[in-house]
Amino acid sequence: MSRRSANILFAAIFAAFAFLHLYRMGAIGCTWDEGTDLGIVNCLQQTHDPFACLDDISQTRLPYYIHALAHGERAHYLISFFFSALNLVVLYAFARREFGRAAATLAAALYATSPLVLASGRMLLTHSNVIFSSFTPLSFVTLYAYAKTRRFAWLAACAIFSGLTAASSVVALFNGLVIAIFYVVACRPPRWRDLLFFPIAAATFFASTIVYVKPAIFRQLVDACLHLGAYDFWNVFGSGSWRAPWYFPFVVLVVKVGPWWLLLAAAGGQAARGQAGLPVLQRRLIGCFTAAFSIDLLLKGFVFHYEPPHHQVQFYALLYLVIAVSIASRKSAVMTAAVIVAFAIQLYDAKRFFPNYLFYGSQYGERFIGEFYGPAVIHAQDRGPLNLYVDSLIARNPNVRIVVADHNILERSGPNFVVFSQIDPHQRYDYAFVDYLYGRHFHFPERDAYNAWLAKHCVDEWTYDFPPQVTVYRVMRYTR
Repeated sequence: MSRRSANILFAAIFAAFAFLHLYRMGAIGCTWDEGTDLGIVNCLQQTHDPFACLDDISQTRLPYYIHALAHGERAHYLISFFFSALNLVVLYAFARREFGRAAATLAAALYATSPLVLASGRMLLTHSNVIFSSFTPLSFVTLYAYAKTRRFAWLAACAIFSGLTAASSVVALFNGLVIAIFYVVACRPPRWRDLLFFPIAAATFFASTIVYVKPAIFRQLVDACLHLGAYDFWNVFGSGSWRAPWYFPFVVLVVKVGPWWLLLAAAGGQAARGQAGLPVLQRRLIGCFTAAFSIDLLLKGFVFHYEPPHHQVQFYALLYLVIAVSIASRKSAVMTAAVIVAFAIQLYDAKRFFPNYLFYGSQYGERFIGEFYGPAVIHAQDRGPLNLYVDSLIARNPNVRIVVADHNILERSGPNFVVFSQIDPHQRYDYAFVDYLYGRHFHFPERDAYNAWLAKHCVDEWTYDFPPQVTVYRVMRYTR
């Protein structure tokens, strides 16, 4: 591939990437997490005091500080796009320099059209993890540069970016697997000066989060991370428990990556032989990342029993690079045709799930629709049209009575709303509300009885679908 062709292709990829991020920004209403996070941002903007805004202390604070600089919804989404685009540029520049134009172009195209990456870039703050996902590859490529040049400035840069990743999400602790394994394998011989990595990273973390310099607040962070809430109603895979089975992180990964796993498997041994021709440092990067990412998934499956999609997205830049290098090493007509088919599938999914990429994965069936657990995530997303319709019912009839489950995503109360456990069987009601998350996935004590009552007494009046045609919110008319 010539330099000119590579430049034109990357310009086209970046333009498509920008369009998929910027077109209809904010068209999907915030998730519950995004709404909570924006509340913290609003607190910072009003008080200018980070110590006065300590809600959800387990979420490290740098993303809140960055978004506090923005005023207006559009500015918040532009921040997410900036970091998402930064990630794409870093991936392409690094891949092109180290692995060549063909692998770099393929990796950029994979990344730019990935539904999970697009979901991250079109969302905000902690449920997006896009800021965290941007600092993560920077920490990896600077460590790679240190292994290549042995200039301490690169290790110091890696420490700074590592501190910034930790300041953006506590999940950065898992990044340490990649850094530690690659350092041991590729940065030889070790030097005593390298231990300065730790104070530099720690200083960056505390300087960029501010509030954790107080021991009591830092202890709250540690306690929140060590004692995760047990939410049995999450009902993962119908198990009645919040604990995911050991293989669940791998399920999330395979579903979110899509057809590219099949191509990676098809490349098989020939891809490994092709990689054997790479320089030693490049082979070590691929091998160390693969090993570290595998350990990360195993730890989350066997030890933590928890893995939402946005806790994997920081690794996707390097993951797509590994896939691109593996595919590029096997040059054949069959592989070329397979790549075209896989891209057609991914582009089709990018179109049909637009703009709600968080729900990607629902095409594989009901079992894959959940809350934090995905791969398709609801989590109170896009309730705006629902609230507008409910408001219209109340405006038409101020005395309207709407039955809701004791636990529901609408989260509204008042004289117009009657919870199911308090209904009078001799009274007549006007409407009822049910949502997919609480009516099908979560398992609260009243769920089955409420669903049976709805089937007996109500018919659909208004529905709201997520792609591809999954009814998520339903207002039903009471008939008898």
